[in-house]
Amino acid sequence: MTSPQSNWVRVTRLNPCPKCGKPDNCSVSLDECLCWCGRISEGAIDKNAGGQFLHRLKDSDHASHAWKPNFDQPHQQFEPSRDWGNRAEYFAQNAAARILELSQQLGVSFASLTALGTGWSVNRQCWTFPERNGEGKVVGISTRDRQGQKKRITGSKSGLTFASDWREGTGPIFLVEGASDTAALKTIGLAVVGRPSNLAGVGQLTDLLFDIATDREIIVGGERDQKPNGSWPGREGAISVSTQLAEALDRTIGWALPPDDAKDSRAWLQAMPELPVERLADLFKTGIDIKRVNPPITLTPAPEPKNTLPLNEWRATMFQDRLQSLGHPGIYLDHSPTGAGKSRVDFEAIRVLLQRGAAA
Repeated sequence: MTSPQSNWVRVTRLNPCPKCGKPDNCSVSLDECLCWCGRISEGAIDKNAGGQFLHRLKDSDHASHAWKPNFDQPHQQFEPSRDWGNRAEYFAQNAAARILELSQQLGVSFASLTALGTGWSVNRQCWTFPERNGEGKVVGISTRDRQGQKKRITGSKSGLTFASDWREGTGPIFLVEGASDTAALKTIGLAVVGRPSNLAGVGQLTDLLFDIATDREIIVGGERDQKPNGSWPGREGAISVSTQLAEALDRTIGWALPPDDAKDSRAWLQAMPELPVERLADLFKTGIDIKRVNPPITLTPAPEPKNTLPLNEWRATMFQDRLQSLGHPGIYLDHSPTGAGKSRVDFEAIRVLLQRGAAA
């Protein structure tokens, strides 16, 4: 049956849906004969996987509506184009049923996925996750299909995955890999930010975390994904990211693998019995072995001395200063180093003073 593709025009506020009258979640064929409506099911001749209902307009009571796309506006596609923030919001609209499906598949809470801005793409038949830069702006969208394959929408930039309340609370802030691990830790109430991969996102994390108090621990989460050739991307990435962040933020950064030999945070959560989220959070935090990376020590070279004088000239200058200071109480600072002859000059100045007194 017909599906919404390039021969369909999205409804707008200027051209609302001829069935429900709303400006979103619906589209009309270019010949104005058919309409996909996301709200009205009565009289529909088909339904797509995204929960929209197909109506034949020419045979309905709405045939006189004379719906006309406004081609004076920028070309409307079935999905918003390069405004990644609007596009992510579009995918998240009316996606509750699909988010519930993903929640059950991943073993994470519906609320955690919703907080991360999870959506559903009807065209691609996959879930969508907005990725943000360190200032919170959506710069791209990653996807996950029902088989667990992950991609990034063409033109997207990689970014961080986090909810608007990511820094709330007083416990550690965890930096894990990917959206599903981020949802897992958010499910149990931990402060968490998702990295786009094992090694990426350091610059964006630096921008995001620059004002976190030094007494609040930041922990980079690794994964147990050892390869037959001996490489260990999850562990190597955690060490690399924590080392770079320690230098960039000039603070100690921790890294750790999941508790109980779990592959990652989501696998750990799936293996746990049903317990209150506070108890699960405590078990996670106490079950990890945190390794800490300190910022590199910066040695500042001593400044080059200025206006240096030979020792004999310096002693002659000190001697004249001493003579001028005698009989004039005050504070006099002498920054010359040990061995410069300060005591010798003092005795010489006193001797000269005594001689002048005897002569008088």
